Amino acid sequence: MYNLKLAFRNLLRQRTGTLINVIGLSLSIAVCLLIALFVQYEYSFEEHNPDVKNIYRLLNINDGKRDPIHPITFFGKLTDAIPELNSGTMVQYMKEDFFMVENEQWIAHDVMFTGNSFFSLFKVHILEGGSSPLSDASSAVISRSEAEKLFPDVSAVGKILRFQNRYDFTIKGVFEDAPVTTNYRPNVIMNIHAKEILQNYEYTSMNNQSSNFYFLIPPDANRKSIVEKISAQAKIAYGYDKHTPVFAFQPLSDIHLRSSDTIWDTIARSDENIVRLFILVAVLVLLIAAFNFINLSVALRNKRNFNTGMQKVMGAARGNIFGYLFIETFLLVGFCLLAALFIANMLLPYFNGLMGTEICFSITNPLLWGAIAAIAVFNILVPVLVQLHNQMRVNPSASIRSKGRALPKKGNISVVQSLTVAQIAISICLIIGVVGINKQFDLLLQKKLGFDKENLVTVGNPWNDKVTNRYAVYKQELEKLPAVLGVTGTWNTPGFPLNNGGSLEFDSNGEKITKSVRQAPSDGDFFTVMQTRFLMGSAYSGTDSAKAVINKRCWQNMNVENPIGLKVKNSFDGRDYEICGVIEDIQNRSLQSESQPAIYYLHPELGSFIIRLKSGNLQKSIAELRAVWSSVEPDQLFRFSFVDENLRFNYTREIRTKALLTIMSLLAIFISMLGLYGLSMQIFQGRTKEIGIRKVNGAKIAEILAMLNRRFVVWVCVAFTVAVPLTYYAMTRWLEAFAYKTSLSWWIFVLGGVATLFVALFTVSWQSWRAATKNPIEALRYE
Repeated sequence: MYNLKLAFRNLLRQRTGTLINVIGLSLSIAVCLLIALFVQYEYSFEEHNPDVKNIYRLLNINDGKRDPIHPITFFGKLTDAIPELNSGTMVQYMKEDFFMVENEQWIAHDVMFTGNSFFSLFKVHILEGGSSPLSDASSAVISRSEAEKLFPDVSAVGKILRFQNRYDFTIKGVFEDAPVTTNYRPNVIMNIHAKEILQNYEYTSMNNQSSNFYFLIPPDANRKSIVEKISAQAKIAYGYDKHTPVFAFQPLSDIHLRSSDTIWDTIARSDENIVRLFILVAVLVLLIAAFNFINLSVALRNKRNFNTGMQKVMGAARGNIFGYLFIETFLLVGFCLLAALFIANMLLPYFNGLMGTEICFSITNPLLWGAIAAIAVFNILVPVLVQLHNQMRVNPSASIRSKGRALPKKGNISVVQSLTVAQIAISICLIIGVVGINKQFDLLLQKKLGFDKENLVTVGNPWNDKVTNRYAVYKQELEKLPAVLGVTGTWNTPGFPLNNGGSLEFDSNGEKITKSVRQAPSDGDFFTVMQTRFLMGSAYSGTDSAKAVINKRCWQNMNVENPIGLKVKNSFDGRDYEICGVIEDIQNRSLQSESQPAIYYLHPELGSFIIRLKSGNLQKSIAELRAVWSSVEPDQLFRFSFVDENLRFNYTREIRTKALLTIMSLLAIFISMLGLYGLSMQIFQGRTKEIGIRKVNGAKIAEILAMLNRRFVVWVCVAFTVAVPLTYYAMTRWLEAFAYKTSLSWWIFVLGGVATLFVALFTVSWQSWRAATKNPIEALRYE
């Protein structure tokens, strides 16, 4: 009880140090708790499925790149020939699609085509409709939340969903909403065999890859042997003579965190490296707070030493002093933990919004209590042991005579210096990292596009028998609008990959060459509207059906000095073209991957409009586009997007990472400087007499300020020397994930050091100014 009273009294007596520790520890622990919940969320995907360890997704391996899409017709060929693949399903997943429900237009999010085996494989609980509700090609099921929204007072079973205003699906069942930690969370599931009517080419052709294949593989099966069988079947199905396709199985549990490199993937994925990065930053923030605690405890030693000296004189042993320090630290850390729980719970909705997660805060979560226990043990034992080491070195008689100011200095300054330098080095690393990340994103979103993205709007042109006529009519009407600067069309707008491939055949020095190329059909206004830059040659006109333009990457792959006038045969449509121009690469995909070779040529069927609007009231302009659409195509939904938003969508994960790292970095810097403030206050108070004597002997205020701040400048310089190579290595490794990288300019590192120095000096200057301008008589009287 005595130790408890003494601990309370000392904490209240040392108000500034206590307040700094409470703020720093509470914020850092709250960050650690949020990151612990985030890590738990990221690693728990599909763990609710008892068969998760035996379910695999089939991947193609092409030129070292992995993709999960396969032809629909290939699935049956595999299951018929390979008995180990009898338990499997196909999945086609779309972010959204257009339906008519009781004569009302409706955009459904998370739409899927699959078969009945999906429900058993992914453990989807059917509430209405039996275990096999997809009984025929026109059957569909919807989620409970969607059923309650669309049909609030009646059963959804038996209702009609008109898909894209051209095919009717009958709702045969309602299923329970999928858990938040599952890869697929569909709202509408339709029978994939409807594709035979909707898109027969997609359903029957081996040249159309559009579906993911999942298989439940027996634990004792030889997966390597199965993959070899799949490759053999693929070689037959594709009709290859020499080439043997390569495949691999990906565990279901790996898809969410270990698929950041896959292409043509519709699943919203995370990245294990980013999760690890957040863990590292959370630990660094916690270390900064712990260093603050230790530094302040050492700086406040004069106020403790008298008590320690008295305890030793009265016969206190190491265990007694440890008990007092433990109780005092336990009280402080315990209060900080309670405050951190409150802060974490309060910030969780904002964290979810920032990171796109759906984490729940539950006081019964065992991981939460595990994190609390680990944080408490670390933040109690480490500071207590450091303080105990210092307090056991106190000379009782000398401490009592000097009222606590006789603690030997040897070793203490090195502890403070080391921990302070570590704090400042972490802050410099975080500043440099955030600046470097922002510089890379500026390259991704602004400087490496190959066209002008400003005020570009895309409008979907549904693929049906009206696609060609609708394109011509709508474009003609749009060009009459004053707000429209130009209209063009293509298959895949920037922000979405070029998903149709083929090859170019041409003669080079008497040798027939074949090179892979992506298809980018357009109309004659494409290059004008997109404002692309030609490296050589010129664009084709709206009537040059035999002319084609290639991008820079295609030109480089062809390895010809001047491709203008070169005759090429496009295997995709079987036609011959003459190359009339070469343009800078238009960035359709994320810049984490290199641009693909592409060929541009005229085509009458274009699935997307690209419209360049005048600057000004964009909402009014969009309303005009919508009105024209309603007059041209009243039976189809008007669906638009901005090109710059589509491009940013490719970097959602990176943008969220940048935002969270920026916030955590600012928090770490704040906590670090908060500790620096408290430390400087104690250091300057300990030098009050010295400052008074110097002023009496004629020292100027500027000289006193330089003397007081010199130590902190040295600490920042040492920290900068430590931080630069570490940050350079880390940033170089991070940039390896991008095909196009920013340069790590010298000014980024200088900026980190200068910014930290400025903040550090700003933090301690108020204390040093107060100490330097104090009346020397008062300073000497204080001592």
